[in-house]
Amino acid sequence: MVGTTTFVLAGVLAVLLCVSSVDAAFKCYECAGTSDSDSCSDEFVKNSDLESEAICEACTKVKTNGMVVRACSEVAYKDDCEEQDGAHACSCDSELCNGSSTLVVSMATMLAATLAVFFAKF
Repeated sequence: MVGTTTFVLAGVLAVLLCVSSVDAAFKCYECAGTSDSDSCSDEFVKNSDLESEAICEACTKVKTNGMVVRACSEVAYKDDCEEQDGAHACSCDSELCNGSSTLVVSMATMLAATLAVFFAKF
């Protein structure tokens, strides 16, 4: 059985992890190219030359008409993907998260899900 002290420490740690990244700017990949044969394609090879400065509040990836654009946004967006008129756009809110063919879930989202499962069991 989990003791009260362990439970409190886990809660404090969770809060500190969430708060520590609030308003913290991070890097994103920035490039544009064709979806088939370019260094910015869907089969993206991560490259430090394509990293932005640490000024981003969100990273984006847009794919439309055979073009892929990865960018840094100074406006915060939630982790989400949308598709409209043949264009597929995703945003994410963690370091270099727009570097894969599918965007990754942020650490805060993973932590919240883990804590929800943990608290549901106790």
